Amino acid sequence: MGKILSKIMNVISALLITIGIAALVLFAIPSIAGYKPFVVLSGSMEPEIKTGAVAYNNTHEKVEDVKVGDVIVFKAGKSYVTHRVIRINDDNTFTTKGDANQTEDLAPVKFENFKGKTAFTIPYLGRLLNLIQNRTAVFILVAAVGINIVYAIFSEDEEKKKKKSKNENVKENSNEDKTTTQSPLKNGGSKNEK
Repeated sequence: MGKILSKIMNVISALLITIGIAALVLFAIPSIAGYKPFVVLSGSMEPEIKTGAVAYNNTHEKVEDVKVGDVIVFKAGKSYVTHRVIRINDDNTFTTKGDANQTEDLAPVKFENFKGKTAFTIPYLGRLLNLIQNRTAVFILVAAVGINIVYAIFSEDEEKKKKKSKNENVKENSNEDKTTTQSPLKNGGSKNEK
């Protein structure tokens, strides 16, 4: 039973480490480099950008460098939108449209709402992120980490007990080898024999 539990805990540990590394590679490093990830929630940019993809927005891009045909991210109210620029207007606005939409967006995008160009996307990653943000999934993840920590603490104690017991057995065996016997000497003293 202990070996099975140990293997399960090793798998959970490997999984948690993999998730941690993946989060670092997919989100922290790109963000530091100026590529902000956004989860695509609608199909307005399909087939190029699928619903549930993560779109990486290059925040280093300047509004002056945007050309017709570029896919940009812009703030619209409290949310962010990823659409294609179909026209650059003289009043410092863009006209945008989702690739799957029949008509252009109603409101022009002010240059000040421009947040960057979409550099690349990873399909379906956003679906995984939405799953992880689910309370049940978070609970399971936290529980797995907690169980793993408790197991590591108790298995370490068991290892220490086994080591201590083994060391005591070794000491007892070596003490048995070093016992002394005494035999009388002719001159009245005693002699130690090993």
